Amino acid sequence: MPQRFFLFVLLLLIIFPVTIFAQQGASSVRDYVGLINQTYHPNIVSYFEKAKEEFTKRGENDVVKMLDIILSGGFGSGFLYSDANGNFYVLTNNHVISQAHTISITFERLDGTKKKIDNLRIIAADEETDLAILAFPPGESPLVNRGLTLLDRVIEGEEVFSAGFPGLGITPIWQFGNGRVSNAFARFPKSLDDETLMGPYIQHTAQIDDGNSGGPLLVAQQNAPSGYAVIGINTLSGIRRQAANYAIPVNRIQPFINNALNPKPETYKAALDDRLLHFIDGFNTNTAIYPHIAEFLSAICIGENAEYAFEEMLDKGSRTVVRTFIDKAREDFIGAMGIAIAWTIENSVRSGTGVIRASIKEVTGSDEEYTVIFTINNKDVSSVWIREYGNWRIKTFGTVAAGDQSLIRRRQNQREAAANLRINSDIHIEAGYATLFDKSPAAFYASFEYNNFFGANFYYAGSDYLSIGLFYGLRFGIPAGNFGIMPYFRAGVAYSHDSGWLESSDFGLPISLFGQAGIKVTSTYVPGLYAGAGFQYNFLNFSSHSMKMGLSFSAGYAF
Repeated sequence: MPQRFFLFVLLLLIIFPVTIFAQQGASSVRDYVGLINQTYHPNIVSYFEKAKEEFTKRGENDVVKMLDIILSGGFGSGFLYSDANGNFYVLTNNHVISQAHTISITFERLDGTKKKIDNLRIIAADEETDLAILAFPPGESPLVNRGLTLLDRVIEGEEVFSAGFPGLGITPIWQFGNGRVSNAFARFPKSLDDETLMGPYIQHTAQIDDGNSGGPLLVAQQNAPSGYAVIGINTLSGIRRQAANYAIPVNRIQPFINNALNPKPETYKAALDDRLLHFIDGFNTNTAIYPHIAEFLSAICIGENAEYAFEEMLDKGSRTVVRTFIDKAREDFIGAMGIAIAWTIENSVRSGTGVIRASIKEVTGSDEEYTVIFTINNKDVSSVWIREYGNWRIKTFGTVAAGDQSLIRRRQNQREAAANLRINSDIHIEAGYATLFDKSPAAFYASFEYNNFFGANFYYAGSDYLSIGLFYGLRFGIPAGNFGIMPYFRAGVAYSHDSGWLESSDFGLPISLFGQAGIKVTSTYVPGLYAGAGFQYNFLNFSSHSMKMGLSFSAGYAF
């Protein structure tokens, strides 16, 4: 018994300090890892509410839920880094802060107390490596005296820890998980269509959920102030894989930090030239190029043009374009708005279905803003490129992506005019005068139409003749400023009553098959009121007593 008791105490002495260390580490790491919230351009925020209504009508519940998350701010994780001079920064993923208008970080201690710091500034963000570094506003500082230690070391099988704020629904909650490195040098293709290898990444089994992006992957380090050192930044999780999570290793993070904190303005123009060549390389194809264009749009461009582009896409885009937008919106609504803007750009330069040929005609400017004129399908198109977070991106492009609010106002005016024109109203009721060429020079005419599809018409020439018809048809609404034109085409069957039918030797059924075509004209000045003219031809009469053709003039009201 004494021997067993001795072994039990020895095991406690071995295990207990480790357990205490892990628990203390978990609580102290909270002071270094923060919850990142971003808000978007005010134009986008206001338009999200309108978009939410549209997608609610369409039954796209997944998109609506995503919009709720976006409108609540969107969130991810980030952690503290300090340079040799003691200046504090926040490291995170690019996709956590992409398209942000403002950014905040909140640190939460074990007792529930929080410290929130607003208006973080993006120093640099890299789309390829998915890294971003943020600076604190003047006078603000975190809860600790220095940032987490970076450690360029990856050992397969080593125990690692994840830290961050994954979401429970749309509520971010602190999580400290652990696992092991399962692949120290993981590389894989970008997609099924692109064999370009991504990475290397650290593959590990520590818990990663939505919201962990940008948080650190840690290893125990007793001499570090927090008890941990950072060996990577969590950024991806494998789809249909069990516990296959991926972090960007420190040997890829450190060069990014060095370049971000030590910018070289003399290299900006060369980087722009490379970027422009990559941009036009994506044009010379006969396939859709808007996904390519979307990669180059700045947050300013998206914010200032989202509303107009979204409306244009819904009005004029194909089902494929709208589906691409919706699929993108499920994961990134800001990116989806970029898809809409990119589509308006492509639509403005495309002529037909052939190859869009593009070349660079002129590049002028300095520092972090240049005007670039492209020749696209033999037409010159002007654009402005800015250096946004260390990347060259499009600020304006042509006239459709120039932040011109008059385009939105013009579209709003068109929408209001269309509503007043009522060219797409479901119910049309009209009455007027008709000439029945082989029956009566003057007759009463009336028509009822429902849902732009079916209805009835009526001709009455006193007790001598009347006709009642049922029809199916199609009406088109063509707005023209304050006026609207509504051509229509119908086909149907009519019953005719002629006072001489029973007295004659013609006992054919008084039934006719007819076609009718006409036009209606309305205006915004008296909403709903319209004038119409129509011509009906009975192309098949089962009785000679049915009319052959008729011309009608009427006035009506659209509900």
